Amino acid sequence: MKEKISTSPVLALVNLQRPFKIQMDASDYAMGVVLIQHSKPICYHSETFNYALLNYPTYDKELYALVQSVKRWKHCLMGKETAIHIDHQPLQYLHSQRKLQQSRHYRWMGFLQQFHLVIRYKKGIHNKVADMLFRPIINASTILKHNSVLHDSYIEQYAQDVDFKYVYATLSKGKRVEELDYHVKDRLF
Repeated sequence: MKEKISTSPVLALVNLQRPFKIQMDASDYAMGVVLIQHSKPICYHSETFNYALLNYPTYDKELYALVQSVKRWKHCLMGKETAIHIDHQPLQYLHSQRKLQQSRHYRWMGFLQQFHLVIRYKKGIHNKVADMLFRPIINASTILKHNSVLHDSYIEQYAQDVDFKYVYATLSKGKRVEELDYHVKDRLF
């Protein structure tokens, strides 16, 4: 999956003449961010929070993720309007806040004022790419064992998929595929 989302034709080249979008999400322990241009991802960033950040309230974690994403890609964003899609609704009012609670908020706002950011709320269920970057990997075979219809459906799709059918057939026969570190368990990758 990681290779699929980080290689061509998924990743696009940067065009500094076009506007950018950032999709981001933060959880209790990590953040994930995607830089997008013309509906195609340009690059990704994820980060696990250190001990101090783990104690921050949700608002601060989301704001920290916003600041970190802008810092990471400031060379692309400077001087352009950039849409930020975030699933923490209070942050869409960031520019109109009159009172800041913490000194870190002053520092972060001072930095963000250099950029023309338009913060838009996007429900978490519609912000899947950024969310995927920091979520733990779930063992699909454990989930699918309980639903035999889904299990069989995935097996049929492996056999028909242009990218996976050769690999799946080889691994199903108990052979290794040299360049890949895949294995089959319960007839699933």
